[in-house]
Parts: sequence; structure tokens; C-alpha cells
Amino acid sequence: MERRGRIPVARFRTQEGKTRSRSRVRDPDYNEQDPETDLFTLLEDNIALKEENKALKIEIEDGKKAQTDLEEEKNKVCNELSDLKKQQLGNETQIKELTTKLNKISTERHALDKLHKMKIDKIDDLEHELQALQEKHKLLAAKPKPTALVHSAPIASPGLSSKLLKILPTLTSTEMESIVDVEPTATLPITSDLVERLVDEFQTLKSSMNAVELQLYEANEKIAELLENQHHLEEENETMRTENTNLTKVAKLLTENMKESVETSKKMEAALIKLKQRNDELNARTRDLTDGPPAPSPSPTTVKANEEFEQIKEEVESQNRDHNERIVEMKTLMEAAIEKNTNDELNTFKLKVEILEEELRKAIARAEHAEIELQKYKKSNSNISTNSLTTTFAQTEPLIITPTTTTTSTETASATAPIAPLPPPPPPPPLPPPLPAKLIYNQKADVMPGGGTAFSDSIAAHTLQREKIIGTVKQQVQGAATGR
Repeated sequence: MERRGRIPVARFRTQEGKTRSRSRVRDPDYNEQDPETDLFTLLEDNIALKEENKALKIEIEDGKKAQTDLEEEKNKVCNELSDLKKQQLGNETQIKELTTKLNKISTERHALDKLHKMKIDKIDDLEHELQALQEKHKLLAAKPKPTALVHSAPIASPGLSSKLLKILPTLTSTEMESIVDVEPTATLPITSDLVERLVDEFQTLKSSMNAVELQLYEANEKIAELLENQHHLEEENETMRTENTNLTKVAKLLTENMKESVETSKKMEAALIKLKQRNDELNARTRDLTDGPPAPSPSPTTVKANEEFEQIKEEVESQNRDHNERIVEMKTLMEAAIEKNTNDELNTFKLKVEILEEELRKAIARAEHAEIELQKYKKSNSNISTNSLTTTFAQTEPLIITPTTTTTSTETASATAPIAPLPPPPPPPPLPPPLPAKLIYNQKADVMPGGGTAFSDSIAAHTLQREKIIGTVKQQVQGAATGR
């Protein structure tokens, strides 16, 4: 389309024309942003916020479900803990009851032991009495019997002999008759009634002793059973304690997870509230803006691209997490290996470095002392020519310091050559004393062409050597640590 006079006509209306046609309130301001683009961006932001709002709602629902599951697990664990505590209390009460029973049985056993001892003592006394009676009878039988007196017949009855056989089965008939025979001349007349009483008491004591032994046997069996029960209950108590500790740990972990889930849910709710506020603000802005074309819906290709991008992002984040975890594990393993493998090497290297440092300190101190002595010597002997100094320095053996050891010359400097006498008026000065070899510090690298030595340069060289040695030691340690 062209007008008359070939003036071009705009095929589309400009934004200023649109705004003028719609609202003829004010002139266009070219500094403001385009309202259509603002509306489009606001609509896109609104859609994105709606999607984020949906995702956050889904995440909040998942968090609530997880929270409910954790609460259920916590309740289960609490119930199990309460049951275990009840079982533990029951076991403790059973142990207390068994201990009381054991104490009672032990007291009964002590009492039975005392009774047993008393019965044994009684039996021993009766046996001693019987032996004494037998001895008396033998003594009386050995004495000559008077003719006037008539010996009384034995009064041993068959019942008494059967009782004696039961008590003392090894006795013969003659021995039983000798036990029961009566001597009329004895002070205490021994009758069959007395012997029968003794035999009855002996039988009762023997039966009571057997009963006591049975009771002791039963008490020992009961004590053994109680000890076994106590041991079994102690083992159960230990298992219950271990289970209790494990369940307390699980409960602590569940409470921590609950707290974390509550915090995350609070954060999600705060983010949701902010998103709602942002959505409301954007809706208010879109209402306030002028009517424009409807916002274009996102194409399916862009939606797929966004989904793929999110999936790739999640995969990359998961890979980064795995890599970080692996790096942490490798670091821990490397630290453990380094600590295991390089402790001895580090100790040896440290000892070597300390020895070298001590040697270097000694050498530096000697060099400083030599410098001080040289300065004093130069001040005191300023009239002496440089030739004499060079001769004295040449005659003395230098101090040689290597990176590992320091060697000093032990021989003293020989006497210097005589100096040519000066003209007659002034007499020649006396010769200077030779410097000791330990005070002169010369190094092969520091010897000047003129024969003098720079002590400060030699000290600097030694410090450099020391730094090099320390650097090599560190490199060796690092190489041993990394396994290269």
C-alpha cells in the first residue's frame, strides 16, 4: 500500500498509536518500557510461579506423609520401649525374688549343716561311750572271777541283737554277748534296758542324719537350679539392655528426622506463602495494566525441553553428590593410609632435619664468632699488610660444612713467614699471632680470588642449602604420602 506521492504507509500500528487509540489521556513516553512486553513477562512469571506453587504443594504433601509415617514409627518405637521397660522391671523383680529365695535357702542350708554336725557329734559321743564300755568289759573279763560269786547269765535278747546287727553289722555273736554281759561287781550296773535305749537313740540319730543329708542334697539341687535361673535372667537382662540402647538410638534418630521434616515443612510453607504473595502481586499488576493480546501458551516443545533440562539438572546434582561422597571417602582412606605409612618416615625425616638444623646453628655461631674475631683483629692490627693476612689464611686449614656434616680442621696454624724489615728509622712491628683454625670459616664456593672470605655470603649460602634440604624432605614426605 502506498499513498499518493509515493509516501510509505506503515503496515502495522506502532505501540504509541495503539496506546493513543485506546487511551487518549497522555502522550507517549519513550523512556518507559513496552507495556506489551511487561505483560508477557508478567504472565510468564505468573505461569512459572503457578507451576512452582504446584510443585511446592506436592512436596509439602509428601513431607506431611513422611512426617505422619515418622510419627507412626516413633509411636511404635515408644510402645516397644515401654514394653521392654516393663519386661526389664519384671526381670529385675524376678531376680530380686530369686536372690531372696537363694538367701533363705542358704540360711536353711547353714542351719541343716549345723544340725548335721550336732548329730554327727552325738553319734561320735555314743560310739566313744560304746568303746569305753567294751574296754571296761574286756578289763573286767581279764580279771580272775571269785569262786563264791555266781556269774549271772547274759541278758541279750534276740531283738537287741537284731538291732545291734542293724547298727553294727560287722559284729559277731560273741562280741554282742560281751557287750551285753553284766558284771555284778561293777559300780554302774549295765542292764539290757540301758543298752536298748542306747541302740534306739543311735538309730534315731542315724535316721535323722540320713534325713538331714537328704535335705542337704535337695537344697544343693535347688541352689543349682536357682543359680542357673539367675544366670539365664542376667543374660536376658543384658540382651534387653542392649535392645533398649539400640531402641533409644533409633528413637533419637527418628526425633531428629521429625525435627528436620518439621523444619522443612515450615520452610516450604513460608516459601508457599511468599509465592502466593508474589502471585497476588502479579495478578494485581496484570489487572492494572491495559488490555493487550492474550498471553501465548507455552509450546509442547518448550515444556519438553524444560522437563529434560530439569531431569539433566537432577542427574548432574546426584552425580555431584556421589562424587563429593566418593571424594570424602577417598580423603578419609588417604588420610588413614598416610597416617599408617608415613609416621615412621616423618619421624626419621624430622630427626634428620633437627640434626641438620643443630649443625647449621653451630656453624652459623662459629661463623659469627669468626667475623667478630676478624673485626677485632683488623682493628688491633691495622698496620699489618694484607700479604701477611693472606699468608696466615693460606697456612690455616679452612672449616668445610656439607649439607649433612660439618668438618673442622684440627691442626693449628703454623707460624707465619717473617716479614721483610722496614727502613731503619721505624722498627718493625711484632708479628701477629696465628688465628686458630676453628675461627676461620672458609667454604670452597666462597673463596675470593684475592684469598678473603665473605662470611655473610657463606651464611646466606648455608641458609639456602638448609631451605633446599627442607624442601627435598617435604617433597619426599609428600611423595610417600601420595604413593608416587
